Amino acid sequence: MLKRVMTGVGVNIFDKLSIATAQLLMVPLLAHAWGLKLYGLWVMLSTVPTFLAMGDLGFATAAGTRMTIANARGDRDRVILIFQSAWAAILLSSLVFTLLALAGAFLTPASVFGADLPLALPQLRLTLLVLLLYGILAVQGSIFYAGFRCAGLFALGNFLHSVMVILEAVFTFAAILGFAGTPLMVACCLFLSRAIGVTAQFTLMRRHVPWLPVSLARASLTEIRKLMAPAGTVMLLPISQACMLQGTALLLGLTAGEAAVPAFTAARTLSRVGQQMCWTVNAALMPEVSAAIGRRDLGAIAMMVFSTLAVSVVLIAPFALVFGVAGKSIILLWSRGIIHAPALMIAIMAVSILAQGFWFPLSNLILSADRQSTYTIPFVVLALLAMPVTYFLSPAMGSAAPALAMALSDVVMLVLVMALVQRHLVGLDKVLAAGPLARERLRGLAARVARR
Repeated sequence: MLKRVMTGVGVNIFDKLSIATAQLLMVPLLAHAWGLKLYGLWVMLSTVPTFLAMGDLGFATAAGTRMTIANARGDRDRVILIFQSAWAAILLSSLVFTLLALAGAFLTPASVFGADLPLALPQLRLTLLVLLLYGILAVQGSIFYAGFRCAGLFALGNFLHSVMVILEAVFTFAAILGFAGTPLMVACCLFLSRAIGVTAQFTLMRRHVPWLPVSLARASLTEIRKLMAPAGTVMLLPISQACMLQGTALLLGLTAGEAAVPAFTAARTLSRVGQQMCWTVNAALMPEVSAAIGRRDLGAIAMMVFSTLAVSVVLIAPFALVFGVAGKSIILLWSRGIIHAPALMIAIMAVSILAQGFWFPLSNLILSADRQSTYTIPFVVLALLAMPVTYFLSPAMGSAAPALAMALSDVVMLVLVMALVQRHLVGLDKVLAAGPLARERLRGLAARVARR
């Protein structure tokens, strides 16, 4: 297990470095190429497909957890049934969303987009459509990722995701630097690179997990119904997070002006680098937690909870401190003097980084136990409350308003998730007792690496 986790951590580091590098380069590139007004419009357009690209409609994540638990118990027939049923549900849902995307892109009243647009309305509509289709396509790869995860090939699945991120960045940079790309051209680049990546996932799935047939032959309506409840709770998570991250950006733009959006989104993007560092270990632990639950191994679960907390202490706490002290200067340097982030927003967001850096990784372990329903509804409520907080406080506080909404939500979630870990995973006494064993295993691994 430790070898799989460390391999997964290594690939996760590559994955998160790819994402962070792409995001850190994208903001100044687009801001300089398009100007703040058009870039702000792009950020607002990207919010809708982000609802899709951030999630998998819930089915793949819920199915992946149940498939991993079933595979740990040696029940591959059950794994195949869940996999094919989940894929059938995703395909059907994608068809519905494709039709909604067509209607939304071309039937939305022009007044919704505001006056004095920096982009012609027909081009804006087409750009929105391509971005929506890109988000829908991203969902398709999620079921293949679940297949890699349940078969113990988490590292391979994550590596493919890294390749897709790199392709998207390369195509986008080529469009902007080589062809003075428009938002429509960039949207097409994202769609094309994602199509290449999903095709690669499909091909490698058939090669490396041959016992899990990529078909719909054994899809079951009964199984789809069983997946609907956990899938629904999973689906609410990225939607709520999108409300928190993207919805607040939209309301900030409406109440404080489009020019206020880049400061918040730049700070938000930078703040999430710390979470992505923590995710390198957390994501690799998730399939192992599901497998340990399948084996009913409380000792392994305790050690993974301890490891999650230790990683947050080592990575998130220092990052939050550095962000709070130097975040304003870093954003100014990063954007080459274009984006000025208010000091109050930076300070508040540092608190959000610290709280989220603990509760979010722990919540993923609860998700791996198929217990996500215990914290989903509270998070939905908090995400929805973040919208009016942003709306009413933005005129006075500017970009600090959505930061405050995020920080309040993260502190409440930290208290809740800590209680749920003890209730549904393992007690605090067992977590503390797992510390010496975790250190011993890490020393053993380090010694083996040194001998090589």
